[in-house]
Amino acid sequence: MPTASPHAADQELKRLGIGRKIRLLRESNSVTVDDLAKQAGVTPVLLKQIETDVVPPTLGTLLNIAKALCVGMDHFFTDKHPVQKIEHVPAAKRLKVKSSRDDATPRLSYTYESLAWQLVGKHMEPFLIEFNPEIAEQIETASHDGEEFLFVLEGVVLFEGDGRTIELMPGDSLYFYSDLPHRVRAKGPSRARAVAVLLPKAD
Repeated sequence: MPTASPHAADQELKRLGIGRKIRLLRESNSVTVDDLAKQAGVTPVLLKQIETDVVPPTLGTLLNIAKALCVGMDHFFTDKHPVQKIEHVPAAKRLKVKSSRDDATPRLSYTYESLAWQLVGKHMEPFLIEFNPEIAEQIETASHDGEEFLFVLEGVVLFEGDGRTIELMPGDSLYFYSDLPHRVRAKGPSRARAVAVLLPKAD
């Protein structure tokens, strides 16, 4: 597996400041913490932690925040809006949202890397997700508008939704409407990796 140069992606992500961008955009739209938290499906306390980069947002939460603030998810990953129709992202330049800061206990049971963070106005949002079964996280079901595609690269991934539990092996794929309350996790003891493509619902 190709890996990024040491700390390069993390430093770039810190410079972009996802939490700071959420707060500035919320304030510029005169949206209260309570109102945005409600639309994002999180508590006001958690939203404040996300805005101060104490806790990373989950993919579903970030998608809900983007929709509530009327921007694409690319708004949180890039400062520049180049006019282009093709985006090439070398492995070393993927932006990784870790499960926590370097000096903190992991908060999420997975990390995710944006595979297309520079192209503006796109409809699909592709991510590489690495699930860590060693992190004891109480995973709540989540839902958000749109559709989602999951393709497992390695390990075993469990999908729970609509009263079903589906075990996905390497090479397996899953497509579902993401307004269905769902959760996804690794089936231990090994870590698992998958590509997830989110398609937010157009207004």
